[in-house]
Amino acid sequence: MTECTDFFSQAYYTIARAIAEAGVNVDLFKNPQTIAKSVNRRVRAELKRLAVLLRRLIFLAALQMELAPLTPRVGSNYYEPKKPDADYRYVFTMVPAPSRPCPHFLKGPVTVPSPGPVPAAPLIARWQAMLDTLKHHKRRARCLARTIQRWQAAGEARPHVPPIPNRHRMPAALALVSGGLTVQLIEALKRWPDSS
Repeated sequence: MTECTDFFSQAYYTIARAIAEAGVNVDLFKNPQTIAKSVNRRVRAELKRLAVLLRRLIFLAALQMELAPLTPRVGSNYYEPKKPDADYRYVFTMVPAPSRPCPHFLKGPVTVPSPGPVPAAPLIARWQAMLDTLKHHKRRARCLARTIQRWQAAGEARPHVPPIPNRHRMPAALALVSGGLTVQLIEALKRWPDSS
């Protein structure tokens, strides 16, 4: 095994474990209806920090992929007349559209936050989306590699990868992965063609 694949597998394992622990420690796998505000705030901040690491890991995987050139596709002609659908028939409704709830911008500002627990559904959805991204990270990296290929062909400027702030607050394993990802990404981006 090469040094880069060893780092990638170790970083993937570390990030996956941290994401899983972030949800399991507060019992998100049990699908609670509500959770405390402080727990919501803490887990949301942790998932945000782990999302940056996961994005950088997928970006590194995409930069290391060697893709075959795209085969040209046959495009559709916008100006070519379309065949009319024989089954389609416009139905004019006499009943007005049902009214919807008032938009949020027409309501007055809410100045006092509601006390007590908050719904857990948005946090569970974010956690499960990150787990799904971990599960299909190769597919996401391949899609991003195609995008990077288009950027390079268009002469886009090389992306800048700053170090992640507050690494000293992370657990030791995540801090090492964070620093290693930054170094690996800077090295991988040196192959980016100069756009100046």
